[in-house]
Amino acid sequence: MAVVNVTELLVQSALKDAYIGKGRLTCDCARCVEDIKAIALNHLPPHYVSTDQGVAYVKAQYIDPQLQSDVLRELAFAAQTVSSSPRHIEGS
Repeated sequence: MAVVNVTELLVQSALKDAYIGKGRLTCDCARCVEDIKAIALNHLPPHYVSTDQGVAYVKAQYIDPQLQSDVLRELAFAAQTVSSSPRHIEGS
């Protein structure tokens, strides 16, 4: 297994569950979604692992309400930031 930032997996999952296809984003084109992920990840601590057991361990920590709250807070901030200044190509 390659080195993986589990925080990125958590952000991607939370973004999909809470925003994508839910009508909560001004734009859900690929560029805007990637911008949201990048902004959120830049404000969250990375959790790198190199084994499947490491991935499972960090994902198990996601049960902690504080970590869930941190991820959702940063996604909300990122979505608002991208919404106010989207970089998508017009007509996308």
